[in-house]
Amino acid sequence: MKQHVNIALFVPHQGCPKDCVFCNQSRITGRKRESLLTEETVRRSIEEQLSTVRAGQQVEIAFFGGSFTGLPRGYQTMLLSVAKEYAATGRVHGIRLSTRPDYITPHIMEYLLSYGVTTVELGCQSLDDEVLALSKRGHTAAQVERAVQIIRQYPSIRLGLQILPGLPGDTLEKSVSTARKVVELAPDFVRIYPALVIAGTELEWLYATHQYQPLSVEEAVQWTAEIWLPLLKAGIPVIRMGLHASDDLRSKGTVLAGPFHPSFRQLVEEELFHRLLKRMMEGIGQTAAASLEVAIHPADETALRGRKGENWREVAAFLADAGVHASLTLDRSLSRQQLSFREEGGTFRTLFFTDL
Repeated sequence: MKQHVNIALFVPHQGCPKDCVFCNQSRITGRKRESLLTEETVRRSIEEQLSTVRAGQQVEIAFFGGSFTGLPRGYQTMLLSVAKEYAATGRVHGIRLSTRPDYITPHIMEYLLSYGVTTVELGCQSLDDEVLALSKRGHTAAQVERAVQIIRQYPSIRLGLQILPGLPGDTLEKSVSTARKVVELAPDFVRIYPALVIAGTELEWLYATHQYQPLSVEEAVQWTAEIWLPLLKAGIPVIRMGLHASDDLRSKGTVLAGPFHPSFRQLVEEELFHRLLKRMMEGIGQTAAASLEVAIHPADETALRGRKGENWREVAAFLADAGVHASLTLDRSLSRQQLSFREEGGTFRTLFFTDL
């Protein structure tokens, strides 16, 4: 599979009818909402980013940070016209944009299709109406479902959904229910961004006045693991977990509270490997073997071992107390998110994340 690369162009808050309680795109992206892109700046940014693309990479021009289909039509046309030129010459392979579910209609989709848009991401955030209302999203879960139905009438356009667990009024049960409803909507991919308290948002005030408590990192890891599992079992890729740790997001005073971690996805994978190891231990029971071999893909080694090696050290120590030597083998022929194990003289048994 070719590696995907986005040529990112930001339109922070632009096209949005209002600010949601959690959103400050200007702080996240480092771009002011008043800074409109021009044809010149668009071309310059595309050229600069294309110069870093390697041969064989799949490239999309991506408009991030606002509600693209809420922008003035003339502004949309300028942006899409430039992007279409690069797609027509084969220098990029598609055009991606993000928007709101209530800003999707058949007429809008026909317009996007005429400019060669290949991917639409909807910021649905939750599929619980109480959470949406408390977050001041301005749309309902039913409007998300309707937008998905409309987009699915255009099979050449890929659909992505963004969800934000941990918003005001959210619970683990509501977030898992949202994940199950997302499975029913069958998007092509999903992003999971646990809610953060960003400076300059209404959530900052709610947090400061003790009306909102964000998830801790550990809670967000547990919630995201539970959200990811039904998506994994349905074969829906989660292409991002946690906000990208940009310089702007890392800068002092931007993230005031909440589960921000530069390697958040790895923490979730560590949690699921911990559960797999526990399942493995239950599967071998009271082994009489002198050794146990565990095999994984090399790219999963850090996640399996866990933070400071705790996951693997816990298993190895437990087995050592029973007189069993545990060894870890790295095998590139194995799939990611897979754990294979065998006792001395036995055959390999395999567990996947999807078995959890």
